[in-house]
Amino acid sequence: MAALAAFEDGGADLACVQAPLEIDNADVSWISGQFAAEYAIQFREMLPLLAHFKLPLPLGGTSNHFRTSVLRESGGWDAFNVTEDADLGYRLARDGYHIGVIGPPTYEEAPVTFGAWLSQRTRWIKGHLQTWLVLMRNPVRTAREMGLASFAAMQLTFATGILAAFVHGPLAFILLTALLTPYDLLAPLDLILAIFSYCVAMFASLTACGLSRTFSHAGAALTMPLYWPLSSIAAYRALFELIFLPHYWSKTKHGVSARTAHPTSDIASEVRDERARAA
Repeated sequence: MAALAAFEDGGADLACVQAPLEIDNADVSWISGQFAAEYAIQFREMLPLLAHFKLPLPLGGTSNHFRTSVLRESGGWDAFNVTEDADLGYRLARDGYHIGVIGPPTYEEAPVTFGAWLSQRTRWIKGHLQTWLVLMRNPVRTAREMGLASFAAMQLTFATGILAAFVHGPLAFILLTALLTPYDLLAPLDLILAIFSYCVAMFASLTACGLSRTFSHAGAALTMPLYWPLSSIAAYRALFELIFLPHYWSKTKHGVSARTAHPTSDIASEVRDERARAA
């Protein structure tokens, strides 16, 4: 009902609405807790902000609702891209459409072990690299089709996200080495900037957890700086696979941990709130 209301109010250029994904096994392990906090930032803060300004966004997960005619017109999912949802989000933008967001969530199980997380994150980064390389095959054409503001937003959010995965680990190593060495390898301003950056990200995590009403795992924000460098392992592994195994799809095993029950009354309440906002 929320998706239908969004399409009725969104106009003919609204191609898809994305519902937020929420993790319902955040308390099972440290990895799943970090994953939940990360999802809260993505789906409760980043994507709604991009959608508000009608800027392109990478679709994610199974919580997408499309206009079928537009989906067919855009060519559907790319069978050779291992993050075909993210690719489609930018392809729709190139075709002149925008994507909206709705409130009622879709619940998902996060990986609970490092091995499962690493395989999944490797695939995601590899697919994002594939998507960005396609977009940059002819950057002038892409910018013309998307519009300059949307092209810049794509670079600022999507491309820098890929870059961050590669540099988190090396930067964390440099920072730790500088703090532990007896020599002055780190200027005070650099240290202040690093601490400020971590604090901003942790604050974003805490506020996003509040928006998604998932306070039970808000403590994950305090150890996020230990989580981010792990993405560099996945990033360099993804680069290797992009060269040698570009279409290999590492499946994520689900149903491996206990999950929180969600009363249908809560979901119905979310839908009623969405309809009221759309009215």
